[in-house]
Amino acid sequence: MNILLELHYLPCIQYISKLFVCENIVVDDVELFEKQSYRNRCTIAGANGPIDLIVPVHSSRRRLPVKDIEIDNHTNWQHQHWQSIKSAYGKTAFFEHYAYKLEPLYTTEYNLLFDFNFDLLKIIFKILKMGPDKIKLLSESTGVDYISFKNKVHPKEKFRVPDDDFHPVMYHQAFADRYGFVTNLSIIDLVFNEGPEAIRILRDSCEA
Repeated sequence: MNILLELHYLPCIQYISKLFVCENIVVDDVELFEKQSYRNRCTIAGANGPIDLIVPVHSSRRRLPVKDIEIDNHTNWQHQHWQSIKSAYGKTAFFEHYAYKLEPLYTTEYNLLFDFNFDLLKIIFKILKMGPDKIKLLSESTGVDYISFKNKVHPKEKFRVPDDDFHPVMYHQAFADRYGFVTNLSIIDLVFNEGPEAIRILRDSCEA
């Protein structure tokens, strides 16, 4: 069974956990872009609580295909995002093990949001030793059967739907002693804090 999802920026744990209940993730690369979604934002845990990282995109009066969404590079957002990530996770046990794989994407200018997100997702899969071949594009998946879980993993609680396949498992978080454990952050929170144990935690999060 394959699952259809929209492409997120540094996806949350729930999103990545779908690989443990499905064979592949089929990314919808032909949809229209939805504002105020995880397509251009993620949440990490900082010293003062959760931080939303938002990739700025050029606005439009009409909805555009997701692959046509341009990043607004007039601000130094890549540097700001990477500094936030370093500040949040620089002292975690596994930051140095994985940061060098992600950092080059924050020093290379991207024009299209989809390209940036997709390159990040492929690196995340490599870090988790899943292999980028587990990601399929909808435009290249003619004849592939899938179930849709699109728009059900959402930053706004009112738009979320119950997910019987996802049962968040607590793990070590750098600042949990200050404000408690925060569920379903970006996958980089789990990777930087737990390293190779991330796979087990992802798998456990799919078991009732």
